[in-house]
Amino acid sequence: MTTDELIQAVIDWGRGKHLDNPVMQYAKVNEEIGEIAHELTRSNLKSPEMKDAIGDTLVTIIILADILGYDPTRCLEAAYAVIKDRSGHTENGSFVKDEQ
Repeated sequence: MTTDELIQAVIDWGRGKHLDNPVMQYAKVNEEIGEIAHELTRSNLKSPEMKDAIGDTLVTIIILADILGYDPTRCLEAAYAVIKDRSGHTENGSFVKDEQ
């Protein structure tokens, strides 16, 4: 399955489950991000649970984008267009952009 097909399958699944409330979907996004935090705080960086939490987070974000009428791929492309030429430095493992 291609990435585009997979994204469409997630969108179709969400629509089939009648997931159409952006506030409730945002709550699911936060729930899944919390699961990532749970694994991080236990240093389970390569665990099956971490992989599942990241995958579930991606699913919830894709569905939220669709509920709001956005194409998730176009959202990613737009974000990348902004960051691709951004200058800055890494500090303590986090990218800090240069002030303009």
